[in-house]
Amino acid sequence: METKLKLFGFSFIFLFGFFSCNQEKHNLIVDPFLPEVLTFAGDTIPLQDKDIKERLERELWINIYWQSNTAQWLKKSGKWFPLVDSILKENQVPEDFKYLIPIESGFENVTSNKGAAGFWQLMEPTAEEFGLVINEEIDQRLDFQKSAVAACKLLNRGKRVLGNWTSVAASYNIGITGLKKVMDSQYTNNYYDLLINQETGRYFFRVLAAKLILTYPEKYGFGTLKTTSSYSTSSLTIDSSIYDLAYWCRQKGFSYKCFRLVNPWIKTNKITLNDSLVSISVAIPMDCKLYANEPIPVNPPLRNDSVQNEKEAIFQNLIDKKDMVGLKSATTKSIEEFHFVKEGENLSLIALKYGLTIERLFDLNPGLKKNQNKIVKGMKLNISSK
Repeated sequence: METKLKLFGFSFIFLFGFFSCNQEKHNLIVDPFLPEVLTFAGDTIPLQDKDIKERLERELWINIYWQSNTAQWLKKSGKWFPLVDSILKENQVPEDFKYLIPIESGFENVTSNKGAAGFWQLMEPTAEEFGLVINEEIDQRLDFQKSAVAACKLLNRGKRVLGNWTSVAASYNIGITGLKKVMDSQYTNNYYDLLINQETGRYFFRVLAAKLILTYPEKYGFGTLKTTSSYSTSSLTIDSSIYDLAYWCRQKGFSYKCFRLVNPWIKTNKITLNDSLVSISVAIPMDCKLYANEPIPVNPPLRNDSVQNEKEAIFQNLIDKKDMVGLKSATTKSIEEFHFVKEGENLSLIALKYGLTIERLFDLNPGLKKNQNKIVKGMKLNISSK
């Protein structure tokens, strides 16, 4: 019995040691893979420089072991990279610039604490400069195609100023002017010579790490991952305002959820068109299953905010055009009896809006003269004799 126990003990120790050795071998940490020659947008990275190599290896380590995040990169890159490749090519920007996306946004329409938004993290003034529409209802920085085109314009501007694509990539973090100032102050036009703040100093190497991992995933411990997919879409041009998108979507046979997923740049339940935005193209989901069983109402449910917004848009358009005939016609159809003063309004504008004269507005609101014609936000004014 004692001999059997000894044999069992030796066997246990042997097996424990065997599995421990194999576990240690399995978790053995080695230097991350680096190709003999690494390029970015045609520029060769000087990996023979000790500092350059060390900075790149650091970013590789971080992303190799942040597996949940990097796995999402791999899944989403198969969905988005084919689209961005064609846009970059059309705009004469090197394909390697697609690796800015995982670093900037992780393939998500996020908004930074500084206000940058979308896959390409564009600031509002830059986006508007390159033709994107941003207002209370729309933010085209969240439109993948339009934001990519705007980003290409910014990158091409950087190339004209800085001269090489490596510097352009670094400038996407600090700004073209910001990088140029640092270069001038250190008497160099080469990014690899610069002593620069930590964030920008890491930024380009984070982009390089993304390129390596997404190009050679198996060399960094990642297997084959299925690519995420999205709804197939068609395009539809909207040329009149829609004040209840959810109802409009049901009329079209798909859910409001699907519509917003394929149009993330729409921020509210409405699209208001005017003289500055006479039409707009939206994506229509083609394979969105509608799970609702109840029939769609013949008429949309009354929503005070939608009705009021529609009236406001109609009146403002007529006022802008100085269409007194149309304004008079519109006001005769109105059943409103009161107006609540909004910020920035005056008595002349209010009277014009409802087809009244100033004198008639005074007659309907005797207290105005007593208050020396002063109005404040939220004040309730009679606009009808009913």
